[in-house]
Amino acid sequence: MTDPLQDEQEWERQLKDHDPKNPLIVRIRSTEEQQSTLTVAKSSFLSEVNVSSAEWNNLNLELLFMETHLPEFARDEQTRAIEVEESVLVPKVAIPSAEHRVTPVTTPVHRAILVGDGFNGAVSVTSVPAEGEESVLKVVDLKGVDPKQVDAPFETVNVSAADKGLSLFRKSSSNAIQYERLWFDSNVPALTTWLKSGVSSSDETTKPAVRGLVSSLLNNVLARCELENRREIKHIYQEESTVGQEPAFSPSLNRAVGEWSQNAHAELQDELDLAFTGRRWRKLGWWQLFLRVDDVAMLTNEMLNQRFLPTAERELVYLTGQIAQAAKADQKYPQPYSASRPNHDLKQLTSGEMEPFVSADTRPGLPKWPGHIAFTRRYLQNETVPALQALAQRLVVQSLGTSGLTTSLGVLVYLSDFSIFEAGAVAALGVAWSASRLQKKWDAARSFWEGEVREEGRKALRGVEESVAVVTNSEKPQERVVVEQKGDELNEIRELVAKAQEALGRMK
Repeated sequence: MTDPLQDEQEWERQLKDHDPKNPLIVRIRSTEEQQSTLTVAKSSFLSEVNVSSAEWNNLNLELLFMETHLPEFARDEQTRAIEVEESVLVPKVAIPSAEHRVTPVTTPVHRAILVGDGFNGAVSVTSVPAEGEESVLKVVDLKGVDPKQVDAPFETVNVSAADKGLSLFRKSSSNAIQYERLWFDSNVPALTTWLKSGVSSSDETTKPAVRGLVSSLLNNVLARCELENRREIKHIYQEESTVGQEPAFSPSLNRAVGEWSQNAHAELQDELDLAFTGRRWRKLGWWQLFLRVDDVAMLTNEMLNQRFLPTAERELVYLTGQIAQAAKADQKYPQPYSASRPNHDLKQLTSGEMEPFVSADTRPGLPKWPGHIAFTRRYLQNETVPALQALAQRLVVQSLGTSGLTTSLGVLVYLSDFSIFEAGAVAALGVAWSASRLQKKWDAARSFWEGEVREEGRKALRGVEESVAVVTNSEKPQERVVVEQKGDELNEIRELVAKAQEALGRMK
């Protein structure tokens, strides 16, 4: 704002004599005079200076000068973004409210310049994280240091060199070259360029500073939602851990559970790859289906018995025994639920009397470990294998029927005084079409059953992991769903922020 072509103005001396501990508001406004004027407002608790400058009048700037103390920022990204906003972009100004009393008032700003003095100031400025670099400029005044030779995450300026060059030019215009050299070496023009870049716009578009402020506010609202959600989850987790009486398991046992899960998933993939590329599965190719249609159930059951997580199921029994030994009590694991289980509470005896129906979950024959793997294997054998067997038989019958029908049609064509080649073409067309249809449908059924076996295996392992986690209390708090009213409110806030961000993107 300083004009080197004019002598030192009153507002410059006022700023030099101002105590930096007291906040000061500088408003840049145009006046009828071409020279800068000074007006100190008396109607506010804060000192206000109105400055007119030909270079800055059309930008409608208001500057707030104040001292600030930067806190120690957290390592978490969401918390750190909130702290940057509260300490830098939304500073609190102490307003005198009574004798020897002050009231902190938040004064949000569009952009901020953090200025540090010397090496101590450089350390303080560097603590500001990189999340605020678009709206926060970090500057350090280092005397006797060339800014071009310093590679640091902040701008380096030399205010004394700029002040010296300005004084030399005001003394005599013959010092213009020396003034220009000192002025640009001080790196002060970089501050003015950054300040002007966000407050000017063209074609009636939104100013970059305003757009950045709105975007920052929306991002910080999302960060606050995430922080509040995590606090709520932590609170619920602490309440549940204090209410429950679950035993504390050793880290080695928890590590064994993790190793079992990893090995089980690897076994599922490797064993099923061997099963679906092995000899039994190749015997069920579509071209061999006419001879082995009755062996579909036998071969698929053998594959499930030998390749569907046999080692994982056996090791799970040992693992649950270790958990029971560590807990010094038998643990009750949640068991899989069958949707096809009868819903009635009575069953009829042979004599006609009614006996109370005993639920499968209360029968004494249940295992003392999660039965998801065995349950899934029985489901595949009792539900999917018979369906695959029936489909194979139906496709073979349809293929043979179509081939026989077209062959009969070819015979009729031959008996109708057509050549044997024409009759053979009709029969061959029917056989080829039926074989193609059989191949297409059977290959699709094989692929579907293979994918279903893999997916059911993953579901079984996930069910075992959740069942064991209930007993060992090793669930991660982040995975628990917050279903209280506060969680619903946070979701509504996220939706509103998403709509606001979409509207901001459509703005010019």
